[in-house]
Amino acid sequence: MFQFIKKLFGQNKVAKENNLINILKNDHQNLIKIYVNIDKAMEKNDFTQAQYEVKKFISEYNKHILLEDTKLYIALEDKYREKKQILKTIEKIEKDMNSITRAITFFERKYKIINHDNRDIFMEELKHIGQVLTERVELEEERLYPLL
Repeated sequence: MFQFIKKLFGQNKVAKENNLINILKNDHQNLIKIYVNIDKAMEKNDFTQAQYEVKKFISEYNKHILLEDTKLYIALEDKYREKKQILKTIEKIEKDMNSITRAITFFERKYKIINHDNRDIFMEELKHIGQVLTERVELEEERLYPLL
């Protein structure tokens, strides 16, 4: 009887982990979609729409990071507590994410207002964020999430 209960709880844990990964992957797709919307608005010089999309991007990004911090990294650290090398890799990935978060926060503060005067530099920095975001999504989905 205890084996059945243990197995049942194990399945629930796996189901929860799979659900978490699906939510995080969906967040990634949503962030990419919003990023594309920012780019499209800027192509049209629709600064009001671009500003709206930036705020939406920041909000969704922060929600995603909160979920990673409160669920993903805790679960990974618990799972690999005894495997120091894997734990080091996880901690490095988490630390790298913190630096990306700081850069995105700086970007948000810098571009409270988007207009013709700062359009070109905004687009350069947006492109950089897009590259970093793409690399990060690939890293998480290919290397980090499978660890869970």
